[in-house]
Amino acid sequence: MKNLILLATSTLAFTSIAAQETKPNIIVFLADDAGKDFGCYGNPYIKTPNIDKLASRGVRFDKAFVSCPQCSPSRISMMTGMFAHTLGVEDLHTPIDENTKMIPSYLKSVGYYTGCLLKTHWGDYGTKQFDFSGGGPALYLEPYMTATNPFFKKYQDFLDKSNDKPFFLWVGFIDPHRPYKEPHTEAVHSPDHVRIHPSLVDAPETRQDIADYYDEVHRMDQHVGFMLAELEKRGKLDNTVVIFLSDNGVPFVKGKAFLYDHGIESPFIVSWKGKTKPGSVHSNGMVSFIDMAPTILDIAGIAKPKEMYGESIKPLFLDPTRKGREVIYAERNWHDTEDYARCIRTSKYKLIYNAYPYKLAAITGDMPSSPSWWDLMTAKREGKLTQEQKFIFTFPRPSIELYDLDKDPLEFDNIADRKENMGIVKSLLTNLRKWQRDTKDTDWWEKEREDKYDRVNGMMTLPLDISRLDSSPVLIPAPLLPAPTLNK
Repeated sequence: MKNLILLATSTLAFTSIAAQETKPNIIVFLADDAGKDFGCYGNPYIKTPNIDKLASRGVRFDKAFVSCPQCSPSRISMMTGMFAHTLGVEDLHTPIDENTKMIPSYLKSVGYYTGCLLKTHWGDYGTKQFDFSGGGPALYLEPYMTATNPFFKKYQDFLDKSNDKPFFLWVGFIDPHRPYKEPHTEAVHSPDHVRIHPSLVDAPETRQDIADYYDEVHRMDQHVGFMLAELEKRGKLDNTVVIFLSDNGVPFVKGKAFLYDHGIESPFIVSWKGKTKPGSVHSNGMVSFIDMAPTILDIAGIAKPKEMYGESIKPLFLDPTRKGREVIYAERNWHDTEDYARCIRTSKYKLIYNAYPYKLAAITGDMPSSPSWWDLMTAKREGKLTQEQKFIFTFPRPSIELYDLDKDPLEFDNIADRKENMGIVKSLLTNLRKWQRDTKDTDWWEKEREDKYDRVNGMMTLPLDISRLDSSPVLIPAPLLPAPTLNK
């Protein structure tokens, strides 16, 4: 009998070890402010051979969206499977509290060794949930991929410490976040060969700004290639799920911090040898990154926690012909300037609700720090703006924007004021309000923060009360416009 017990115990232990060994490694490469400017997404000018190669090995998603076009709330949403407003972290730079669990806390319970490198942006309570952290922004000024580079040595250190455990690694690149022309950025793109969004002016400095952005994307691409080569050298690549995406759109007008597709749409590539079909494309429906946390847990064999709003999209990795989401939601809140905007997007329509129509479009510090912004300012002063370039300076803004994405994919023709679209507006707005209630959104008048930048000229401002240089939240008088109460 004793021998039978020992045999059973040994069998269970062996089964447990074997199960752990079969769990795949997971590495997430997160770009900082990258749009879909990659060769595999159809940009003929940009040099991204490693991301393109990654796409050729796996599945590329054509319609993937962040839940917030802002850095910290977007990342936290990915890591928790909850919307930023649900956790109270919707404003930029707001960290999670000690009660909020992120992906690594769940993965460690099933034997994963977890780590994060470079930019995190979720606060100390988030970083403490990882077994390993390092390679912060200070190392960004070093030339990355050399044998003696501090960041790469941190990466090697993480791989060494993971030993034979399956690992989860989150790499938060700082490229292509502004400022550009940082040390060790090689100039490989010509301003003569760039794609210019209609919201920007076609001028020499704008072209150079875009070329510099391309150079930053290229540098990140080189880093991805170098890190994957190290995994391959160690014999770990074949059993690693590689995920590449961005935290929000490009840091240009109508991109980052805007709810237009230029701001919320992201590259999304997944390579998983033996699981994803090489060179496949998912174009049947949409994907939301609110699904990132439950998806990674599903890959590790963990059931979705009840508090997560997202759902696993692992089935789409395995079969890209399967239907994705029919509806996605996104939000925009304080980010250098105050805003409260929400959107609902279907395959055909986008509805955006702006709570502050009496304010100009909310800009971020990335804009006035860019040559492309000042080209816009010059054209404005000279009366040379096109209709597409004027929207950033339009006052008042509409409270409701509606776009037919089939006819107007760049979202310039607001059709909310057409009688035949009243039913569409009502239906989408009703669904948007229900989502807000279901996810515990705040009412827009509950808080308002001071702007850090002048919306007219982009200049940095100070609080009116100069004793309050921390720019802490301020209360405002009764709302100027009525709106339905969400939480009552």
